[in-house]
Order: sequence, then C-alpha cells, then structure tokens
Amino acid sequence: MSLSKDLLALCQQPLHGINLSTATTPCEALPYGITVQSHSIAKLDDRYKIWSLVDAGERYTSTINLFRQTDKLQLSVDCEGAGIFEFEQNNLTIDWQTGGTGPAHYLQTLGISLYLELQQKICLHANTLLKNDQAYLFLAPSRTGKSTLTSAMATRGYQLITDDMAAIYPLFEGYGVYPSWPKVRLWPDSAKYLAKQLAATQPVKKKVHARFAKEEIHVAPTDAHIPHPIKGLYLLNRDEEYHGPVKLRRLPPSHGVIYLLQNSMLGDAYKALGIDKTRMIAIAKLLQTVSFYEVTYGSGLAHLEDVTQQLDQLLTTA
Repeated sequence: MSLSKDLLALCQQPLHGINLSTATTPCEALPYGITVQSHSIAKLDDRYKIWSLVDAGERYTSTINLFRQTDKLQLSVDCEGAGIFEFEQNNLTIDWQTGGTGPAHYLQTLGISLYLELQQKICLHANTLLKNDQAYLFLAPSRTGKSTLTSAMATRGYQLITDDMAAIYPLFEGYGVYPSWPKVRLWPDSAKYLAKQLAATQPVKKKVHARFAKEEIHVAPTDAHIPHPIKGLYLLNRDEEYHGPVKLRRLPPSHGVIYLLQNSMLGDAYKALGIDKTRMIAIAKLLQTVSFYEVTYGSGLAHLEDVTQQLDQLLTTA
C-alpha cells in the first residue's frame, strides 16, 4: 500500500523538529527522523489497551485508543477519519481507512505528539505565531476560535508556524518551537472573512471532512529546520458577554500547570505511558522560564480587527 498524496506531501517538509521520510535513512539535520510506510496492520486487541479517550464534540465525536505491546505502540483514531498509527522506535506504519478524512492532520497532531512526548517534549493543543523571531503560543480548546484569531494576526505582521499543535523543545537558553505544516483549517465564515483581510492569501477550498467542508488557508512557510524561541504562552478566553478592551493578565505558575495539563494534546494518556512524573517536572521547569498569560476578549468577527490591533500592542509591550 503506497502513501496517499497528502502523506507524500507531508513527508516533503519537516514537522515539529522531525524529518518524515519514505527512505530507510532520513537525511535532514533535525533532532529526530521517522521512516514512514503505509500498509495493513494487525490491530492489537483490548488486552493491550492502556488508554482511551472519547471526545463528544459539537459536530462529531472522536474516539482515541492507545495500545502497547513491548516496544510497539498503536494509536487508533476514529473521528471523521479512522485508522491506526503504529510506532516501533523510529519507524511509523500507517493503516488508514478510505472514505473519510485522510491521516495527514491526525498525524501532525496526535501521532507526532505521541512520538515526541516519549522523547520528553511537551506537546500542547496550541497555535504558534512568529514575529521578530519570537514565538507566541496560543492555547484554547477546539471550537473556541483559536485558529480564526491567530490567522487574523497575520494582518499585524505575525506568521502562523504551527496549527493545532506545538511541541516545546529546551534550547541552550529558554525554550523553542519548530514549525509544522504551512496552513490552517478554518470554518467557511472565518475563511471568508480572512480572505478579505488577507488579499495576498487566497483560501484553498477543500472538503476536509466528508460530511462538511472546512477551508484551508496556506501561509508562507518558514525554515522548518530552525527552532524559534518562545516569548510567552497565552490562554485564550473568548467571552461572548465581554465588550471591553482586550485584557492580558499574567497567571501564576501554579495556574499555568493546570492549564497546560488541560491543553495537552493527548489528554491524560501520560500516566498510562509512564511519563507523567517526568512530564510534570518538565512543565514546572518550563513555567519557571516562560511567562503564562490569559487573554480575555469579546466574541464575533465584527470585533476581530480591533482585537488583533489591541492584542498586538499588548504582546509588544508585555
């Protein structure tokens, strides 16, 4: 079974500090390399299940199961697309069902998170913006407008470098983030609004899910071999009842720990993986170095231009 078109395209660029390769010897100078192949997998039975998550969303339900047999890990995804990611050391095998959403998005979020967390890299449900070689990580649950706001910040000179997931790497001084794929997926109303604001960037309409359409906006790629230092972590608090100016409030590290655990890509799978204690220590060290803020702002596309202008000013002076 050959790799799908989307997966082949994904392997052409590094993601989150990983070179994905169809060759036996990845050649890119990055922290990690994974060899990717696609064929049928013998699914492990429930005796080997170590973790499960069911997320009943507004539009669809996601069921994620994790299996372990010695050095083999299988991550089973059943959402608008369904299939298995199987990791054995630095080898990844993908077995994906036809007829639904392809595996590329799930790989660059859930699959890569599983691999990197086992390499002691914290993976968060976050979008990352880049400006003046400073990375700003914006955290929020799904369906709260995270992608819309971070995409709109392009009008203020920011560049989106990770969509939906950010992997945090310790650097010589501080922490950094490597870019992921150069695009963001938006619901049609947000994509239509942003297409007017970003005249130079045309949204690529694509039926991301079989039952409903999302649109992709491609952004200018950055050098994916270079990690960008993290300026701060920002928890988005979009409030439909709030009509005042954008507020930026620094949170104490004790609150930050809770929010980072709540916005981890793999939920509470870390205890089942046996890495919960070392991960908690890593989060505490991160928050001793990187500031964590809450951003409160009003809801609605009509306010988005004002929100981005005020947020840019606050980020610049914080």
